[in-house]
Amino acid sequence: MQAGRLRHRVTVLNFISFRDPSGQPIEEWQEGKTIWAEVLGISGREQLQSGAETAEATIRTWVRYRRDITAASRLKVLTGPFAGITINVVAPPIPNAKRTRLEILCKQG
Repeated sequence: MQAGRLRHRVTVLNFISFRDPSGQPIEEWQEGKTIWAEVLGISGREQLQSGAETAEATIRTWVRYRRDITAASRLKVLTGPFAGITINVVAPPIPNAKRTRLEILCKQG
């Protein structure tokens, strides 16, 4: 993997649920590590759904291999052309043959 391609910063967000001291369930997105990634837009589309216009972008992200990113995670993009958005992971991350990097398909919108 070429380190120069990993030029964007993203923060991994994982959904957690726990109980507060009074026993009430609390569910929230917890920030994990901030890591280097390559974030590339693949496609975008607009559609009419239930009378409302919606827009959706498909984004491919490459990161070094890690175990804490799942299909239930989100990535908060901190730098690059997608800076300031949070993207949802839509499929299990795909490791390469040597387990040195992950390909993560995400959706925004």
